[in-house]
Amino acid sequence: MSEVIVVADDEPFVLSVVCSILRKAGFEVLPAASGEQALEIGRVYAKPIRLLLSDVVMPGLSGTSLADLFSEIHPETECMFMAGLPDTPEVCEKIIRRGREFLPKPFAAHTLVSRVHEVLLRRRPDVLALA
Repeated sequence: MSEVIVVADDEPFVLSVVCSILRKAGFEVLPAASGEQALEIGRVYAKPIRLLLSDVVMPGLSGTSLADLFSEIHPETECMFMAGLPDTPEVCEKIIRRGREFLPKPFAAHTLVSRVHEVLLRRRPDVLALA
C-alpha cells in the first residue's frame, strides 16, 4: 500500500508538477486546487492520509489555517508547507520557528521526494523501511 499525500496549491502548474513527481516516487496523491478543496478531501477520504503538503499563501483558506483544520479531522497526518521565501518571509519564518516542516520554492524533484521521505521516516520509521 502506498502512502497517501494531499497536495494543496492554487497554482495549477505547481500542483500538477508536484503531484506528478510524488506519483512517480510511488505515493498516492490527492490534488487540491485550494485549501477548501483539500479540507473537503480530508472530510470524505476514508483511508489514512500520511501527509498534507500545502502552499502557505492561497486565496481563501491559507496553508497554515488548512493544516490546523485538517489536523482536527486527521490527527495522524503530518504537515509540510511550501512557499517562495521572497513572497512570504515573515510567514515562512513563523512556520520554521514553530517547528513545522517547510520547503522553500523553487525546489528540485529529488529535493521534494527526499524531504517527504525524511518527514515520513522521522515520524514513523517503519513506514518507508522498504522504499
